[in-house]
Amino acid sequence: MKRLSAAFLATSALVFGVSVLAGNGRAESAASVRFSCSAADKQFITTVSANLTQLSYWSDALISHDVAPGVVVKQAKSEAVQVSQTRPQDRTLHATRDLISSMFLEYSKAVAATSRGTNADKHMVTAWRLAHAVHDLLAGAKDGLGTQGCDVSPLLTS
Repeated sequence: MKRLSAAFLATSALVFGVSVLAGNGRAESAASVRFSCSAADKQFITTVSANLTQLSYWSDALISHDVAPGVVVKQAKSEAVQVSQTRPQDRTLHATRDLISSMFLEYSKAVAATSRGTNADKHMVTAWRLAHAVHDLLAGAKDGLGTQGCDVSPLLTS
């Protein structure tokens, strides 16, 4: 049962991570929203992209039992801190930062709960919701940020 839970948890993490990276782009930016693209904004995009890649790696390692759940919990928390320490200037990216950091923390709680043999559903559902909110924000801001020089498409495509 523990193997199934770990596999489910890791697979769920990959799916919600991919939901941030991939999407249908239906959200549209409002005409009155102003976007910016500072060096801090570009650094945020790079950091998030790297951290999502790392999450995918650790999730795969968890599924294949190449890493202990405690290591994945530690890594997810570390990724949350790395994202929260960025300082994007664009307000959409700033809001996205807080959601992504929270998503990593919820994922770490889900892995920890699963490793203890307790129900991780609450944390996974929260992580899913956060991932979808991130996707919606980024998809809606893609064109506006792109016009300013910030390409968020690496965060929307796999």
